[in-house]
Amino acid sequence: MGVHKEQTTLVIGGGAAGIEAARMLGQAGYPVVLVEKSNRLGGVLNQLASSFPRWEDPVKFVEPRIKDLEQSASVKVLLESTVIGCQKTENGYQVQIKNINGAVEELQVGAVIIATGFEMMDLSGYGEYGHGAFPNVYDSLEFEAVLKEWSAGKKPEKPPVVAFFKCVGSRDRSKGYPYCSKICCMYSAKQAGLVKDLLPEAKSYVFYMDYRASGKEYEEFVRSVIEDKHVRYVRGRPAKVLPEDDRLLIRCEDTLMGVPIEVRADYIVLAAAIRPSRGTTEMAEMFGLETDAYGFIEPEPFQAVKVQERVFLAGSCGFAVETLGALQQGAAAAAQAMAVLNQAD
Repeated sequence: MGVHKEQTTLVIGGGAAGIEAARMLGQAGYPVVLVEKSNRLGGVLNQLASSFPRWEDPVKFVEPRIKDLEQSASVKVLLESTVIGCQKTENGYQVQIKNINGAVEELQVGAVIIATGFEMMDLSGYGEYGHGAFPNVYDSLEFEAVLKEWSAGKKPEKPPVVAFFKCVGSRDRSKGYPYCSKICCMYSAKQAGLVKDLLPEAKSYVFYMDYRASGKEYEEFVRSVIEDKHVRYVRGRPAKVLPEDDRLLIRCEDTLMGVPIEVRADYIVLAAAIRPSRGTTEMAEMFGLETDAYGFIEPEPFQAVKVQERVFLAGSCGFAVETLGALQQGAAAAAQAMAVLNQAD
């Protein structure tokens, strides 16, 4: 029996979940190699202007944790690198990692944590909403860049009207996915509220079927956006968006009032369904992992993050998850990796 701290854990993906997993392992003295395909750590958090439910700055999460990794003698970070192959061995995997220059490194690892995140659904099937055809129609991640510009002082000349469409692709069997993407209600409320914080004279509308706020302080967060920030929630799915005099005309039925309405907006934000990233699909195929009908990695029965004996998931490669959930899964995956590395000979 012995503690095998000489065995390396491979963490694939440098977003919130991957960073937390690598940080926990490094702090416990276990060697870690963190592989990230882009040129920086942080993943989606680098794109966000704020967070829910406490309006925290994502940069204040990312920067100190990256500093922890840089200062850890146990953690090696490989940016602009991808895992291109793996072979099962008696005590783990032999993996091949390719960097941006084409050089390939072989590495023997005792455990693998997959944290390859998510991507937004392709919105080309929703031509009636004008994404890609009309100016100022964004998906939710694209609009975060606009909010960042406004936060930095680059604001519109006059207060805009901003409309948010929820469930674009989610809960839609005909053109999207039948599942709820879980976090859209909350980040749409965050974005609508942030518009009012940055531009108090602006108008924010949220078009919704219903809203789901099933987390600590989530219901209070949405109610504060509606009641304190005066964001108008309209129950109804917009039928069509039309260009009209440099603005965007929204036609919809308010199903609570039972009347048709029209709203002229300057910006439209579409809460597109969340789906597995290309990296998630590639890693599932490479490691021979079980996935659900949509491509999200499936844990073993009655397990939260364990996928195989030495393979674990963390974050939105398993399903859509908010930052706190990604942190919790990253820490859980790190604990599971430590456990398997500590098993008796």
